[in-house]
Amino acid sequence: MSARFKPPLPKEHGSWAMWSVPLIIGTFVAPAVEPRVIVLWLASLALFLLRTPLALLVKMRKRPTADRANLLSWSIGYGAIAALGGLWLIAAHRLFSLVPIGLIGVLLIALNLWLVARKQEMSAAGELIGIFGLALGAPLAYYAAGGALNVTALWLWIVNGLYFGGTVFYIKLKVRQQPRWPAPDRLSERLVKARACLTYQAVVLTIVIALVALDHVPALLPLAFVPVTLKALYGAARWQDKKTLSLPRLGVIEIVHSIAFAI
Repeated sequence: MSARFKPPLPKEHGSWAMWSVPLIIGTFVAPAVEPRVIVLWLASLALFLLRTPLALLVKMRKRPTADRANLLSWSIGYGAIAALGGLWLIAAHRLFSLVPIGLIGVLLIALNLWLVARKQEMSAAGELIGIFGLALGAPLAYYAAGGALNVTALWLWIVNGLYFGGTVFYIKLKVRQQPRWPAPDRLSERLVKARACLTYQAVVLTIVIALVALDHVPALLPLAFVPVTLKALYGAARWQDKKTLSLPRLGVIEIVHSIAFAI
């Protein structure tokens, strides 16, 4: 396929799981599954894909020889599909609450692009903004499938965002931190080096348990966070050096854990 007509797609394999898993969870947690949710999925996919050409356009804004026409065409195409899908759901099915959620999603994309312009999109804050934007798929799917914008939809968003937020700290630990340092001999020192990742997982698990105690989420929900918590502990103890670093393997591990979380 000619490079000019090749669609710009996200290169991070994990981002596909972050997009799809919240949609799957939101769809099947809903009290009913209406066929219209398929349109929501397509619109959400288009919005997910839209971020890639827009980010490339922002990065190329100071390059006079850059081919922006192709990226602009794909941006318009993705944006049109997302807009038409959303408008159809609003007009044909009176899902008016899609408007505020959609505006939040657009705002988060704009904020992410602002960080891209400042080369800060890979910061913890930048990645968390993107993750909570993708997590909006859970309440959107829940609402479109047959639910309502209620407390359940809110917790679906928060729980999915908190879960995938852990990948930010885990990947930074395994890719950007551990390979830069020699492996400490003592386990306690390795755990200290991984304090950001481990602290995040501990806080999230505490929040989820508190939500169960307050009867806001199902009693078994903390079990969904046990595998990823154990992964963080094992990842902190098993030091990652430059020779054995494999980004595809880390991506596969994240996808497997995402599937387990959805199940």
